[in-house]
Amino acid sequence: MFKFRNDTRFVEYPKSAEGQYSIKVEYKLTNNEEGKVQRKWIAIGYISKRYIKEENKYIYSATDAIGNPVFPETKDLYALKDQFKTSGKQLAENAQLARLTRIGKTNKVEKTVNPQKEQRSSDLKSLRDKKDEKHKTKEVLKQDQKTKNERTEKELDEKDTEKYKDTKQSAKEATSKEPNDKDIKPEAENTTQQEEDIVSDRMDELEDIREQDNDIEQDMELDM
Repeated sequence: MFKFRNDTRFVEYPKSAEGQYSIKVEYKLTNNEEGKVQRKWIAIGYISKRYIKEENKYIYSATDAIGNPVFPETKDLYALKDQFKTSGKQLAENAQLARLTRIGKTNKVEKTVNPQKEQRSSDLKSLRDKKDEKHKTKEVLKQDQKTKNERTEKELDEKDTEKYKDTKQSAKEATSKEPNDKDIKPEAENTTQQEEDIVSDRMDELEDIREQDNDIEQDMELDM
């Protein structure tokens, strides 16, 4: 809710809590820059109230924009508003000066803090760089180990392959040295033929012996 008194207005807060201001006082500044009129409202003070139970009334007190007390306490709210209206321009100038001073202090503090902030940023960057470098080193070591494992595995595979080839070749050579059935068969046949010849010769000898025995027997019979 706004109530205007020329270049001064009062922003009222009926439900303000205890210790809070109930009315904010603002002043309208008019600037003419580059042929353009600019108007804006700035806070120049605050009005608070407290209840006096014995008198069943409120008493009002006022402060400027930065919280310094201005004007004596009074039970007459309208009179207090008139004082703000009369002193509005001066209070506005004081508020602007305080604002500029506050901005200057803020800038000064920022300039003082900036070196520390820059140093902190530099330290953080250095820590991040170290962390990144450590991570990269771990990745490189991990990749090197992986490459080494792959190379070792490949060498083992090659050795196993060579061993398998040697074993296969040895088995092949051993097989080639074993007697072939074709080679054995003629020998077996030759042996059988020799045995048959021996048996035949023996049979012939036995037949000759039998014939001789028969001749002897016949001669003996004739002699008798």
